[in-house]
Amino acid sequence: MPIKRVGRFLETEDLGITHSLGIESGMVDECVDEVARRGLKGVFGSRCFSFFEDNLDFLQRIPATEQVWFWAIDLKNIDGLYALERLRHFGVHERRAPIDFSKFPELERMSWHTRTRDSGIEKLTKLVKLDLWRFKPKSKSYADLHLPTSLERLEINWSNPADLSGFPALPNLRELQLHCCRNLTSLEGIAEIAPNLKKLIVTRCANLAEYESARDLDLDHLYINIRGKAVAAKRPGRD
Repeated sequence: MPIKRVGRFLETEDLGITHSLGIESGMVDECVDEVARRGLKGVFGSRCFSFFEDNLDFLQRIPATEQVWFWAIDLKNIDGLYALERLRHFGVHERRAPIDFSKFPELERMSWHTRTRDSGIEKLTKLVKLDLWRFKPKSKSYADLHLPTSLERLEINWSNPADLSGFPALPNLRELQLHCCRNLTSLEGIAEIAPNLKKLIVTRCANLAEYESARDLDLDHLYINIRGKAVAAKRPGRD
C-alpha cells in the first residue's frame, strides 16, 4: 500500500522489506508507543509527512527495529541508530551526521547517500543490495569506494569518476546498474571487477565511449543507453 493514514498513524508496506509506521513530530511518543505495542519492525519519516526532528534518539526505545527510512530531513545527531542491533534495511537521506556502518552487522540492504566521513561499509558481510547515491570524491576515483565482497546487486547514481579504475573487486556481484554518471567514459576493467556479473544496465551516462568491454561478459541481460539511444542490448533468451 502507499503511505496513508490508518486511524491516527501513517503507515506503509512500500518502503522496503517490512510494514512501517511514520514518526510525526507532533506525536513522537505516541508513534513510538504504537510501534512497540504492535511489534512493528519498520519506521519512516520525512518533512512532507510531518517529521521535523534533528535527531533519532527515539529509536533507543524501539531497539527491535529492522528497517529505517528517513528522507528530506536535517539530522544533527544520528546516535539513536546505534541502538538498532538488528537493523537489516537502511535508508537515511539528505542532511545527516556521518555514520559508522560497522555497528550494523545484520544490514542486508542499503540506500546510501554518501557522506565524506561515513565508514565501515566494507565490514558488512551480510550486505547483498546497495543503492549508492552521489559518490563524488575529490579524487574522482572509485579507489575511495570501500565495499563488502558480499554484494550481489549494486546501483550507482550521480557518481563523478570517469572510469572504473580502482573499483573494488566484487566476486559475488550479479547485477550492476549505472545511472546519471556524466563523467563516465569507459567500462574497461569490468570483467575483473565483477567476473560473475549477469545483468548490466547503463543509462544517462552521456560521455560513455568505451562499452565494448561489456560485450565480452557472459551476461543474461545487457542494456546501455547513451543520449536516448540504445547502443547495446541483450535480454534473456536472446543472442
